[in-house]
Amino acid sequence: MNSYLIPIAKQDLLHQMLQAGGAAVCPLLRPEQTILAKFEVELTDVNAVISVDLGWHTGELTLKRSDPANHLHLREFIQDIANGRIESAEPAPPSEPFDRKQQIQLLLAQSEALLSSAQKILAA
Repeated sequence: MNSYLIPIAKQDLLHQMLQAGGAAVCPLLRPEQTILAKFEVELTDVNAVISVDLGWHTGELTLKRSDPANHLHLREFIQDIANGRIESAEPAPPSEPFDRKQQIQLLLAQSEALLSSAQKILAA
C-alpha cells in the first residue's frame, strides 16, 4: 500500500468543515510517511467551494451543498491530489530559491532553537 489515505476518523472533520466553512489541516497517511493537506471551505447558498493545498500541488473543487456524501467526495479529491491521480491539480507556485548562505543560516537557526528546547527540558 503506497497510496496516501485520509484516516476514517478524520472524515468527521471533513464533514464538519463542509457544514461550517473555514480552514483546516488534515493528515494523509501511508506507511512510510504522513503529509498534511491544508484546505479552506467557502460556503454559498448552493455550493461549497474548497481550495486544497498540499505544498507541491493545489486544487479547487465545487460541490453542491445538498449532497450528503460531500465529505466522501472531498476525501477522494484530496487523496487523488496527494497520490498524483488528478489532472486538474496544478503545481504550487515556485517559492523563491534560497542561496546557499540563506539555507545554512536557516538550518543553523533551527538547530539552535532545537538545542535550546532540549537544554530547557534537561534542566527541568
